[in-house]
Amino acid sequence: MASDARMLTKFLAYQTGLPSLPAVALRILELSEDPEAGIAELAAAITPDPALSAKLLRAANSPLYAQRRQVSNLRQVCSMLGLNGVVTVALTFSLAPADSAGPLDKTAYWRRSLVAAIACRSLAEALGEGDPERFFLAALLQDLGMVVLDKACPDEYAKILSKASRHDDIAAGETNLMGFDHAQLGGRLLRIWRVPEELCHAVEASHGPQPDAVPAGEASLMDRCVRVSGPLADLWVDEDDIQVAFPAVASLLQCSLGLGVRECHAVLDGMAALFPEYSSLFEVDLVDQSASAALLESARELSVLRNLKMLQETERYRTRNERLESDNRALARLTHLDPLTGVLNRGRLDTLLETEFQAAQRNGWPLSVAFLDVDHFKRVNDALGHHTGDKVLTWLAKLLQTNVRASDFVGRYGGEEFVLILPGTGPEDAYALVERIRKTTEAESLCNAGAHITVSLGVASYLQSHNTMAYDSASKLLRAADRALYAAKQRGRNQAIAYEATVS
Repeated sequence: MASDARMLTKFLAYQTGLPSLPAVALRILELSEDPEAGIAELAAAITPDPALSAKLLRAANSPLYAQRRQVSNLRQVCSMLGLNGVVTVALTFSLAPADSAGPLDKTAYWRRSLVAAIACRSLAEALGEGDPERFFLAALLQDLGMVVLDKACPDEYAKILSKASRHDDIAAGETNLMGFDHAQLGGRLLRIWRVPEELCHAVEASHGPQPDAVPAGEASLMDRCVRVSGPLADLWVDEDDIQVAFPAVASLLQCSLGLGVRECHAVLDGMAALFPEYSSLFEVDLVDQSASAALLESARELSVLRNLKMLQETERYRTRNERLESDNRALARLTHLDPLTGVLNRGRLDTLLETEFQAAQRNGWPLSVAFLDVDHFKRVNDALGHHTGDKVLTWLAKLLQTNVRASDFVGRYGGEEFVLILPGTGPEDAYALVERIRKTTEAESLCNAGAHITVSLGVASYLQSHNTMAYDSASKLLRAADRALYAAKQRGRNQAIAYEATVS
């Protein structure tokens, strides 16, 4: 291994034309590593590249991501796709081969890369992984080193490619000639690009020992999914005998990931469903639909005939790593949530408000904050008991979450007080929202929460273009909403008041 690393280092030292990413893609990668980065920073990084902005907008409105509403601006795109989704789509567009020079068949290379990425995403979803975009990107990048070798040493590489009938033969030929393969080269290049380490490691290990040969605990879930994504992709892109290829791949999925017969077919069905959408989005023919249907039918017939006994006998085995990773993610989320209502806690609200306020100042975007307080909540606890009081708060939290957008934030500020942070929302829309919440609470609380309650709300808005109020800090904006809430309670409760109305 040490000699391989030295040869790889020496090879890279003599390369002056290594592939590079566009500046916008590199900036997006930097933001992906910044735990404080938010939607505002992401949108600002993409804005200077109109072509990428248009592609991301097209992706967000495609069947792969589209929700009930069409998105029309970058902020909505970033909010819908999320940081990892934006990174994945942006890098996929950036990495598509631009020319056909060299011995490597770029069309076949890109087709296999995308099919492997779709396979890895389908595996992640089948295993309950909460962020399949990262898995898609890791598998997409696993053969990047082939592009480097194709450009750096075309004559030698042409000989390797001419002798290889399968993908594993290519990696073996590379190692025999140079002492390292394209997976190791790709991992090193990704580190140069400052890609997150888990992706670099998954790429680097994609041609290592098969997952079933790796001691338990030494390979992450991502490593194992990426390693099997290549053989899974070859089911679709190679013309191998399905009678031989499918049982081998099915056994690999069972041994490495614990997938049983049903899960194995679910992964194949998931891939087949995604092919048309990815083909359309990235404008590449992936799999012929008739060939896809034939492969799925053959796989089912083989499952019945051979019964895949080994898969069924060991189906109960799931990796401990997967469960631990899921538990760790759940614990991380809980540190930001109020334990009773499940909405954000005060500490997280304060952090998000500061971030959104700075973004609004920097970009001239509107931002509104609403304070909500349950009227006479002590009477509810005294008359009906704390159990009913808790039920009221839990129901109210769900009501608030139902009425805001995905890009808004709902949190419990303390006791019976809630706060709404509404990025991109001006005074009129903010007031309309809180008034709707007030009316719904009054009309539906008795039926749904076990007690008739009303709420008072105060709302304040920051909007530079209208020059509404001279808020120079997030705390002053929040204080203004609190003062509007106080005015609402002083004027008889069960009403919503905008801070601007209290000082006009």
